[in-house]
Amino acid sequence: MDEAARTLSAVRHDEDASYLRTPVMYPGGSMVVVRVTAVGGGSGSSADRFLVSDMGLGRQEADLMGAAPLFARWAPRVAERAGVSFDHRDFFLMEVARRQLAGAVATIAACSQEAVQLTSFKLAERRQQDATERLYDRLVTVFSRDRVAKDVEVLGASNTPWHVAALVSANGHKAVFEPVANHPTAIAAAVTKFFDIAQLENGPARIAVVRNKEAFGTKLAVIAGAAKVVDESIPDAALHRLADAA
Repeated sequence: MDEAARTLSAVRHDEDASYLRTPVMYPGGSMVVVRVTAVGGGSGSSADRFLVSDMGLGRQEADLMGAAPLFARWAPRVAERAGVSFDHRDFFLMEVARRQLAGAVATIAACSQEAVQLTSFKLAERRQQDATERLYDRLVTVFSRDRVAKDVEVLGASNTPWHVAALVSANGHKAVFEPVANHPTAIAAAVTKFFDIAQLENGPARIAVVRNKEAFGTKLAVIAGAAKVVDESIPDAALHRLADAA
């Protein structure tokens, strides 16, 4: 057991099982821990068959994100691809030989992490879709449906086509509205898009819509270098001014 642990990270033993803290990390920052339990005859150094499990920690991480239903949907697919078992809570391998422990622990840790990462990605995707729908409905209410184009492409100065959530046409001016989540990947993608569009001659105004500007901290300045940043709760009159000033 210790030999397997040394190839990974750290191990703690108790009477019934050993717990290996791996160098694999969940999106939330905690490390993946895998439990190894002797099965059949023998125990300790005399055991030769083991059950390797993530103890449902991946499911717990998804619960903390409020995404247990998404995890339940995607985790079985991860298990199937990897050739491991999943019982709606735990990823596990049964009857693992001692010589296979290091590989089994690494595989279970990777599955647990991948399932949570996939759940996190799908959750972010869903939240982005919801934010886009809220933004579109708000813009239609403010400007009327015939002035708001949803899910359109805008060609940047680099000739790269960028997908934008909404393009508003008002009084001869155009403005791109894009919801931006408080996540490094989402911010980087939005800033890249905004900067390219900003290089256009007579291009549309760029307006980043966020849930709460204060929550972005120093990252707000990164977005503000490429677009006007506003809260979702911005008054209707202010939206009109932003579009008219484009």
